[in-house]
Amino acid sequence: HSDACVVGVDYGTLSGRAVVVRVADGAELASAEHSYAHAVLDRELPDGTALAPDWALQVPGDYIDVLRIAVPEALARAGVRPEQVVGIGTDFTACTVLPVLADGTPLCELPHLAGRPHAYVKLWRHHAAQAQADRITALADERGEPWLRRYGGKISSEWEFAKALQLLEEDPELYELTGRWIEA
Repeated sequence: HSDACVVGVDYGTLSGRAVVVRVADGAELASAEHSYAHAVLDRELPDGTALAPDWALQVPGDYIDVLRIAVPEALARAGVRPEQVVGIGTDFTACTVLPVLADGTPLCELPHLAGRPHAYVKLWRHHAAQAQADRITALADERGEPWLRRYGGKISSEWEFAKALQLLEEDPELYELTGRWIEA
């Protein structure tokens, strides 16, 4: 397997990048980038539903497009056949989270939920959950939780728990439909 390669996929804020690396020596053979069709949804959803300030959402189908477009392009540039690939790794900035059905279907891909902001990916830079983060921080402080110090004494609105609490409080119907809460 001296010709074995791995593919790395970095999902950024506006695009995804794929890199092909030879396993034998770690040499980078080629890369490709694909810009997301929807970029960051911070003003409105694809159907025109307005978003309040501090929202930062994404469309999960844009991530799939990176796999469909950038990965094959990087393989072609590297001259690597798909059967040479022995592994793939992905990278996102934490906490980029998505509510899905038990079978993994993103809630925003269900036609009757496409106009509901909480059905979309909440990007790492989503700050609309600040009130929830502040309440989590206050409760942890009141209870004297020792773990709070490890996080600088404050929970961020960018973190998973604040975003999940925002979903529960602002759209409990979607919260109940959520079979899994995926951290990208």
